[in-house]
Amino acid sequence: MTGLRELDDREERTRALRALLAAPFVGADEPAYALVRRHERELASTLQVTYGYQLEIGSTAARASGLPTPDGLRRPLRITPASVSGRKRAPDEWAALSDRACVLVLLTLVALERGAAQTAIAELAQEVERAGADVEPPITVDFRQRSERMAFADGLDLLCAWTVIEHTSGSHESYSRREQGDDEALFTVDRRRLALLLRDPNAALEATTLDELVDESGRYSPTPEGENRARAERLARRLTDDPALLLADLDADDRTYFLNQRARIEAAVAAATGYEVERRAEGSALIVDDRAFTDLPFPTNSTLKQLALLLCDALAEAGPDGELSFEALRDAVADLVAKHRHHWDRNPHDPDEVAALTAAATDTLLACDLARRSGRTGGLRATPLAARFRSPTLHATGGRE
Repeated sequence: MTGLRELDDREERTRALRALLAAPFVGADEPAYALVRRHERELASTLQVTYGYQLEIGSTAARASGLPTPDGLRRPLRITPASVSGRKRAPDEWAALSDRACVLVLLTLVALERGAAQTAIAELAQEVERAGADVEPPITVDFRQRSERMAFADGLDLLCAWTVIEHTSGSHESYSRREQGDDEALFTVDRRRLALLLRDPNAALEATTLDELVDESGRYSPTPEGENRARAERLARRLTDDPALLLADLDADDRTYFLNQRARIEAAVAAATGYEVERRAEGSALIVDDRAFTDLPFPTNSTLKQLALLLCDALAEAGPDGELSFEALRDAVADLVAKHRHHWDRNPHDPDEVAALTAAATDTLLACDLARRSGRTGGLRATPLAARFRSPTLHATGGRE
C-alpha cells in the first residue's frame, strides 16, 4: 500500500506541476489547485531547484512565477474567446494582444493597484491615463481615439480571463465607448491574484528596459557556482517551454555547460513534468504526448497547419544551401494548394490568397521553431526539428479552417 500511495502522490505532483507551468494561474475552483495545496512543499522545491521559479499560493489561485525564455518573450499574449465555440479552437488561433494593448495592460495594473476593490470603467480609464502621465518619460493615453479604446478593451478581456478582475455588471460594449451610459461596466478586483502577477514589484518599478526587467544576475551569488545554477535553471526552462533546445542557439558558455550537464538537466525536467526528453546531436526536446501542455498544437487538421506540415518536406529538399527563398516558398505553397485543393477549398491561381497562405504558414513554422528566417534570401531555412515531420500523411479537413 505504501508503494501505491507513493505512486499516487507522484502522479498528483506531476499533474499539479503541469497545471502550474501550462497557465498563468491555477484557480481555486480547478481540481489541480487542491493538488498544489496538498503537495505545496515538494512542488515549491521542484520549481525552485529545476527552473528557478517561485511558487505563490493565495486563497483564490496559485501561480509559478519566474523569468520567461527568449522565445517566450516573443510569443504573443492571447485573449480567451468569449464564446464556447471560440474556446474550443486551438489557443494559437485566439486573437493576439497588440503591442499597444500590452502597454495599456501594464498601466491598467498600476491603476488597479492604486484603486479600490471595485471600479467603474470610466473611473478605471481615468486612472490609466494618470498612470501613463506618471511614467518617465510619460505615455500619452488618449481614449478619444477608438483604436485606443479597443486596445484597452482587449487588455481588460485578458485580465478578466486571468480573473484578476471580474466583470460584475454593466455592458461589455461599454469597455470601448468614450461616453458611458447607464450600462457602464463595473469590475471587482481580485487583489490577491493581482498581487501574484509580479514576482518582484520593486525590481519591476526600477526597470527602465526589458533587459533590466528580466535580469536575473542579482538572484545568484557572483561566483562560478552561482553562474552555473543560473545556467542550469535557464536551460531547464528552455527545454520545457520552447519547442526544442538547440545547441546552435546557445552561446559558448551555455553550450559547454549543457553538454557537460545534459543528462542531469534532462533527467530533472523529465522527472518534474512526467514527459520524456528526446536527445539528438543537434539538441534536446521534451516530447509531449497530449495537447494539455502546449499553447501551439502541431500538427492538427487545420488547413494552415497542414500546409505548414507539408512545407517541412519542401524545406528539407531545398538544396545545398538549405534555404527556400520567399519566391520559392510562395511557389511551393501554390503547388501544394493545387494538389490538395479538392479538400482545402483554396485557389492556387489567386495571388492574394496564395500570399496570405504563405504568410500564415510561415508564421506557424517560425512559432513551432521548425524554420528560421533567412537574412540572405528573405525566405526560410529548416531547423533540425523539422525532420520529425518529414513525409507526413495528410487527411482531409473538410473545407476551409
